[in-house]
Amino acid sequence: MTRKKKSRKVGNIGTPRLSKEKLQELRALKEQRNKKHKGKKPGSRNAQEAKIEESKASGSKKDPRAGSKKPVALVPQPQQASEPKLNRDLKPQVELKKVAPVALTPEEELRQLENDERLMALLERHERGELITGKDAKYFNKSVARHQELCELLGIDDEFEEADMPQEDELDQWMSNDLANEWLTDEDEER
Repeated sequence: MTRKKKSRKVGNIGTPRLSKEKLQELRALKEQRNKKHKGKKPGSRNAQEAKIEESKASGSKKDPRAGSKKPVALVPQPQQASEPKLNRDLKPQVELKKVAPVALTPEEELRQLENDERLMALLERHERGELITGKDAKYFNKSVARHQELCELLGIDDEFEEADMPQEDELDQWMSNDLANEWLTDEDEER
């Protein structure tokens, strides 16, 4: 790259000085050009003249925020006891009927009680020896009493009988584990 020597001569660095006439001509040209304005002029939000003109142009437009003009008492007034108007001449549109409870046969009711999940859960708790209290106890007692009534009505004996119980095999009493322990080794027991 070639080296350029600095010179002390001043070139056209700044803007040239124009005469007053030339400046006026340039300003006139600028003013003649119509710029397309975008939006409202600055400061129009607070301009009082524009607000007055808008209110005259819109006529008697009400403020949508204005509420009721009805006067409100600031001190509570005693209310006058007026009897409510009864419309006794009106007839009901719909005739109401009482629903008769569905009558189940004893067999169906017994089947329903035996399939009741809540009652079965309470029965299991009772058999484990837990104490049932409150609404659960009332429900349990009522359901068990109804179950017994239905069993008596249908002739079903709910209690276990000795004949129903499976009897032990008579040979089991003569068998002992000692004999099995003699024949089996430790390896056979692990299997």
